[in-house]
Amino acid sequence: MEMKNLSRLIPLTLLLIFVFTLCSCDKFFSQKEIKDTEKSELPYAKSSASTKDSSTNINHSSNSSKSKDYAPLTSYPYTRLNSSELPDIAIIVDDFGYSGKLLERYAQELPAEVAFAVLPNLPYTRKAGEIASQYGHPVLIHIPMEGTGVQESKCITTKSSAEEIISLLDDFYAQLPMAVGANNHQGSTVTENREIMTIILDWLNQHNLFFVDSATSKNSVAQRLAYARGYPALKRDIFLDVPDDTEQTLANKISSLNKYQGRREPIIIITHCHNENKLANLQRFIREIRGQGLHLTSIINAKNIAA
Repeated sequence: MEMKNLSRLIPLTLLLIFVFTLCSCDKFFSQKEIKDTEKSELPYAKSSASTKDSSTNINHSSNSSKSKDYAPLTSYPYTRLNSSELPDIAIIVDDFGYSGKLLERYAQELPAEVAFAVLPNLPYTRKAGEIASQYGHPVLIHIPMEGTGVQESKCITTKSSAEEIISLLDDFYAQLPMAVGANNHQGSTVTENREIMTIILDWLNQHNLFFVDSATSKNSVAQRLAYARGYPALKRDIFLDVPDDTEQTLANKISSLNKYQGRREPIIIITHCHNENKLANLQRFIREIRGQGLHLTSIINAKNIAA
């Protein structure tokens, strides 16, 4: 009798072992699939302005920012920001004018609040200004100024006369009549010179333009001098792509935003348009800060708040 009962238990035991093994395998492959999916979700993998980012619900064919929801990234451990204590952020992209290769993508894919700083006397100067304006981006004259490095062929120097400075500014403005303001390209020497900066700031004010100090020198007098003369002015707080445009640098820059808690004036951020990676980096930055509840504002609004 006992042998008969034992013979019945053996098949039942084998069946239970088989079911347990099947469940374990299914669980293993399910977990592996989840991990593989997480690895494939890179923060930026775009090569066309017409594609749609399904993870953030952004339509890249329009740069209207009224209804965009930017989800925070999960592929990199960005610092948690205290968004309720941080001011708005204004972004400027420098050095447009050299090339038209990525111009349309920058204009289409970035929110309209992002300003374009355009260098004069370059092959794509006028086109850059026109396309930026077409897509609603504020335009700045990126004024070439004497610094410690290689100079542009036509730039303001500490040896320039008042007449030469005014003539150059008139010419730059004629190339970019849609400009709402100006910032310095290089200029670590000129922005330290009160006499030269007085001429520049007076000219800008006469044309209803404001100045953004790119702060290429810690000894710049530009913003203080503008305030002393009753002119609105802004000053760069962060270079987003310095020393490089890696994601580690981006994480460091995002972390540094917390030091501006309690400030009234918007945080002024400058980056550059030299390649596609810089565009991708800027898009990562915008997704992350918006996902954490921070807001973009235009430099025009920033200027009005700081005035």
